[in-house]
Amino acid sequence: MAILETPHSAVAPQRGPVTPPARPGLSHGTPATPLSHSPRAGASDAGSAGGDEAQGARRRSSWRGLALTLRPVVSLALLALLFRKFGAAEVWQLLRQAELAWLAVGLLLVAAALVVSAWKWQLLLAAQGLRVPFRLLFTSYLVGLFFNNFLPSNIGGDVARIHDIARYTGKGTAAAASVIGERLLAGLALGLTAAGALLFSLRSSAPVAGTVAAVLVLFAALVGAIASARLRRRLGQRFPGLRQSILGRVGGQMGGAFEDRRALLAVMALSLAFHATVVFLGWATFAAIGAPVSLAACFLFIPIISAIQLIPVSLNGLGVREGAYVFFFGSAGLGAPEAVAASLLFAILVGVVSLGGGAIFALRR
Repeated sequence: MAILETPHSAVAPQRGPVTPPARPGLSHGTPATPLSHSPRAGASDAGSAGGDEAQGARRRSSWRGLALTLRPVVSLALLALLFRKFGAAEVWQLLRQAELAWLAVGLLLVAAALVVSAWKWQLLLAAQGLRVPFRLLFTSYLVGLFFNNFLPSNIGGDVARIHDIARYTGKGTAAAASVIGERLLAGLALGLTAAGALLFSLRSSAPVAGTVAAVLVLFAALVGAIASARLRRRLGQRFPGLRQSILGRVGGQMGGAFEDRRALLAVMALSLAFHATVVFLGWATFAAIGAPVSLAACFLFIPIISAIQLIPVSLNGLGVREGAYVFFFGSAGLGAPEAVAASLLFAILVGVVSLGGGAIFALRR
């Protein structure tokens, strides 16, 4: 990444004959075969290694491209299956009859969630000694939301946010640490919220208990590892090159921010508030189409559905979320068309707000 600079090493010129380096594993005076030190063999080995690395990079790039291509296909296939099974006409009718007042409430809740998110981000930047105006963070988050909604990858918005703050502060590593750290803490808060909801809806949520547990354990382990100064020191001693790598520098910067326990707890509290706002948004979509769903049911199921959406198999959870709505809210007696319509309305409201981010980005060009 261009905004994250890597240190350069200086190589001093040498005079006289150069002794070829020993092969790995043959140090401490172990003799090497003459063939291994021939220039032709060395060039052949280097060319082979370089070719293997290039081939591996092309293979990984191909797999990433295939995954990005398949996500929209999976989303469309899942939606087509749901529409065929439960009736697209009825879902469309429910969306057309949605009450404008509740739609306005939904848009305000999306904006409120963005405010909370930008506030969290500002606290993590402040913990690194960076003062960034809230307005810049809010607009950058809105641009990131636009990219996340309309690109097949979920990291496009994060890259845009890192770029904005790196350009403003001149601190690329700190910008990356703040974005990734905010993501990790939001994931941990989601895992905690979903696990709490799971305890009160175990009968209907048992099939996804493993997924929720995996989300909680993964984010708890990552946050705990980064927040532990002792573990970071041990990793630095075990892998000396890690500290100077991009990953090591970003991790160290995040760890320094996480050591500010006051900021860490504040970000966690705001993350829980963010997920509560998402629950209220889901409830507003049900109210907009006149579906009889209680706020308590939304608090039970929506955090679990949000955790399931983290599985990267579809375009921003589209299709997966609708199927999960049918499964969970159907267990509470809601009809499938109403569940699909509410889920789509949720995505529409977020998408409409994110268009503001697209306009901001276009005006920057």
